[in-house]
Amino acid sequence: MEEDQTVIKGALMMPAKQMDESRLKQVGSIPVLMNGYELDLSKVPDKVYKHELKLIAIRKGNKEKDLTRGPKNDVAVTLRRRVLWSIYTCMLKSNSDFFGGDTKVFFFDCGINFYSTNKLLDRSEGEKQFHLKPEQLSSNSRDFLGPKVMEVVAKLLACGEVFLKGSAAVDECITERERSLQQFLEVALNQKMFHNQEHFIFGNKAYNRPSSHDRPLNDGKVLQSGFEKNVRFVGDFPESAISVVQIDAKKSAFFKEQNLVALVAALCHSRLELIMNDAKTRQKVARQLKDLVVRTNHLPKCQRDFCIFGITKETTEKVIVMVDNQEVSVAEYFYHKYGIGLRHSYLPCVIERRVSVGSKQPMNSYFPMECLDVIKGQRVELKKQTPDLVEELINSCRLLPAKLQEENEKQRRSAYITSENPYLHKLGLRVSETPRGANATILFPPAIIYGEGARVEPNASGDLDWRLNVPRSMMQRQFYRPANAPRRWVVFLFEDAVDRASLDRFLYAYVERAQSHGIKLQRPSRVESVDRVDMDFLLDKMKIMRKNGVEYVLFITKEKRDPVHDTLKFSEVVAMVVTQHVHSKTMLKAISNRGAEMTLDNIVMKMNLKLGGISHALASSGRFLRANQLAANIMEKTWLRASRMFIGIDMSHSSPQSLYERQAGIPPSEPTVVGMAYTCGGPFAMRGEYWMQEPRVSAVQYLRDHVMNALNYFKEESSGKSFPEHVVVYRSGVSEGEYAKVMSAEADAFREAFDAVLEGSKGKIRLSIICVQVNSNYRLFPENGTAMGNAMQQNVPAGTCVDTSIVHPSQTEFILVAHKSIMGTARPIRCTVLVDDAPRMSLDEVEGITNALCYAHGIVTSPVSLPAHLYAASNLAKRGRNNWKTANCAGDDASMSSDGCERGQFRNDGTPEFFPTMSGELAPKLRHKFWA
Repeated sequence: MEEDQTVIKGALMMPAKQMDESRLKQVGSIPVLMNGYELDLSKVPDKVYKHELKLIAIRKGNKEKDLTRGPKNDVAVTLRRRVLWSIYTCMLKSNSDFFGGDTKVFFFDCGINFYSTNKLLDRSEGEKQFHLKPEQLSSNSRDFLGPKVMEVVAKLLACGEVFLKGSAAVDECITERERSLQQFLEVALNQKMFHNQEHFIFGNKAYNRPSSHDRPLNDGKVLQSGFEKNVRFVGDFPESAISVVQIDAKKSAFFKEQNLVALVAALCHSRLELIMNDAKTRQKVARQLKDLVVRTNHLPKCQRDFCIFGITKETTEKVIVMVDNQEVSVAEYFYHKYGIGLRHSYLPCVIERRVSVGSKQPMNSYFPMECLDVIKGQRVELKKQTPDLVEELINSCRLLPAKLQEENEKQRRSAYITSENPYLHKLGLRVSETPRGANATILFPPAIIYGEGARVEPNASGDLDWRLNVPRSMMQRQFYRPANAPRRWVVFLFEDAVDRASLDRFLYAYVERAQSHGIKLQRPSRVESVDRVDMDFLLDKMKIMRKNGVEYVLFITKEKRDPVHDTLKFSEVVAMVVTQHVHSKTMLKAISNRGAEMTLDNIVMKMNLKLGGISHALASSGRFLRANQLAANIMEKTWLRASRMFIGIDMSHSSPQSLYERQAGIPPSEPTVVGMAYTCGGPFAMRGEYWMQEPRVSAVQYLRDHVMNALNYFKEESSGKSFPEHVVVYRSGVSEGEYAKVMSAEADAFREAFDAVLEGSKGKIRLSIICVQVNSNYRLFPENGTAMGNAMQQNVPAGTCVDTSIVHPSQTEFILVAHKSIMGTARPIRCTVLVDDAPRMSLDEVEGITNALCYAHGIVTSPVSLPAHLYAASNLAKRGRNNWKTANCAGDDASMSSDGCERGQFRNDGTPEFFPTMSGELAPKLRHKFWA
């Protein structure tokens, strides 16, 4: 990861935790359980002693190598951890005169952090060294170190004390918070897993090692079970905070351990010849193999592991290498050198790329695929998860609440997170056998407002179940603000995705449906059958559409995730024509006898937003107002008032660089993409943008200028032509350790933007920033839940909110399940108020606004899991990432000729202008909600 240079200024105080005595009345309350188990620290010692432990390999010539450093791929991380643990245990046993005979009183993170329950060293004593000869180590450790290592030196240095009791870990001053206790508990809980070596461990995630019970997936992958674990502090007050360990069962796709040809065959659906004959197949294979770690199987002695850099465009028979100043093919070289006659000489070579030690120039080595094996324990990265694999994973990983609770308990015990764990027992730490509980409130949903005064209210139970369509005998509901129909619009039918008769029926129903909801849509100007899908052709075609006054293109494909989708979405940047994708199955469902009206409405709602309309508005429900004896519509007058601006910000981070790129010092070209959506002209009208910044930097860069643009758009669109008096920001993609950056650097950028647009006038803009964690590992289960019934019957109801007992003890924080869970177990969001200028919002207001905005998405008639502006920001960040990929990789099949030729439009030249320039070239220029 790139080093984040964000500067944090001064001491930062969290807004004081709100514990309002007088609360608004809501639908009701239910007892819930979290997926967290209390850690009883009452019998642990007052402190443990922290040390720095460096394990250094000494090579011939007294050259030192830090054994904690090395490649970051999954194989290297797993092997390095196993070797470090083995050397560490050897150090303890070989030096029992210093450490004693009980190794369970020490805790090591397989990095540089080492803890002891007794004092071993004083800081004034300096560094103590322990020397280990290779013959003292295990054979695996010796193989890892290599024959040139003469000895391993363990360097131990006292660092300080970690106090296991007290409230320093939950200090209201976030820059003064002591993370050492949380860090130690995480390490302590890992010791038994490190010792038993039964898991692949990556950060706070752990997966079971491969077994015959693993479920096979398509394309040479397998599904492996595991869990994500973290320690957090919860409670109502800092002085009574307790620690809990959260367990959330996970499943992930891994590459199957197999010969590389078998993997390629799976990717080609057993038609290996396609890798040379079909560009799409070659592109798919090359991208799947990029950075995969393989092991040779042909060397006479020690086999080698390396990361695949790419594949050649030529076969092994045509890739030429120089041997003793003579040109020979790779196939000939392997026959003469190793006596191997290749069975698959018609396949391309795999490329290993390294940096030459002397010249620092790239150096390629070529291997036949059949001479390489895929090493186990490699997760399938997000960028390699194809749409079909994602769908397969989603279907495989869904667990209903009762089953997930069972699986969490199973994973907890398999990881030895129990009081019987010998390391925890020696420490005096006890783990609760039952999950921690709390009392949850069920918030009132808002009422839905359509055009011409139509209103949908929650039922007597406080549940809101609404549809856009009404019985055919009644007049259809009008959109709150129907979009202006495009003057000209066109339909593209790709590769005969449907027959023309079905398409005509769909277009008739589509136009009629749009008109029934208030959009004065006419028949399309033309319908075109398109057979070519290459990027240059499609971009030129969209430019012609623009020149001919076309404002909207509806395109239909046979495949749900057709590559044409990304190209036409990128064309919105180039040609500035709004596009909408409809899958053939969706189109056919829209004219079927079952679910047709709802399907049509979903398509029309999306079109309405893309063209600048608003599907529905929100208001306080009548039952909520009566329950709290409120005369005024608090939603309209206060919570979602016109002078309040809502902003959502999310980020899509880049993939790590390959080992070769890091070794060669190549500056990263793939950006982190920031998505930002904001209200203008009212709480339900939205605009959005995305931009590129330095990769792997968690704080938003260039924020001031983008906020200034948003504020000016707000003023331009507002009825009073004024700036907002309050800006509420929903910020996602931030971990707890990064709160300070948001509170300092990002809050400063917002305030600078406020000052710049106000230009010294007397006006003032208040700022509130709410961090929303989507993947916080929180799960909520009804305490008295049943294992019977479907997902909606087993899950907590929509609007379930917890702000006591299981949230942070010194932060204004709440856990919210806003959506209806129709499959699996609901994933709540964790909301933390980081900035809240006076006069502060009450807890009821923050929770009420957040819950209400989950009903403002506008594409579906159901609440979503995130506030609409944050949901939009997430989609914008994804759109920016896809547009970057499409622009950068156009025509690139991710393979290369044996001369090393590569492609890519955006190559980082190392100048500060690189990312801003790229942002300008890829910036969205459409005005309305084009990303819908």
